[in-house]
Amino acid sequence: MRRGLTILELSGVLAIIAIITAICVPVYDVIVRRARAGEAEAMLHAIAHAEQRHYRDHGAYLACDPEPELAANPGRFPSDAPCWRQLGIQLDGDVLYRYAVAMVDGTFEVTAVGDLDRDGLTSRFTLHGSDLEVEIEDGLE
Repeated sequence: MRRGLTILELSGVLAIIAIITAICVPVYDVIVRRARAGEAEAMLHAIAHAEQRHYRDHGAYLACDPEPELAANPGRFPSDAPCWRQLGIQLDGDVLYRYAVAMVDGTFEVTAVGDLDRDGLTSRFTLHGSDLEVEIEDGLE
C-alpha cells in the first residue's frame, strides 16, 4: 500500500503551479490596469455631459485647470475647486487621474492624465467636445 507523493511527483506538481502562475500574473496586471483606465473614460464622459449642461444653461463652456502635480498614488478629486463645483462634478473617493478642461476652437477638450503602473510614463485620455470621441495615448501606462 502506497501513501503520499514521491519527490518526483511533488516536483512535477510544483512545476505546473509555477507555470500557471507565470502565465497568470502578467495577465492579471493588464486586467487591473484596464479596469483602472475605465475610470478615465467614465469621468471624461461625465465631465463632457456637465460641460454640455453648463453650455445649455449659461451659453458658454467652462475651463477647469488641472491640479499642479500628478499624484504617485490615488488622490482626492478637487471637488472643492470652483470650476468643478460649478459643473457639479463632486467625488468623495480617490481618483487615479488628473482631470482638466480646456477651450479649443469654440468647444471644449477634457483630458485625463495618469500613471497607472507608477513607472513615470503617463497615459493620456482626451475627449473632444466637438464629436465626443475619446483619443487615447498609452492607455495602460
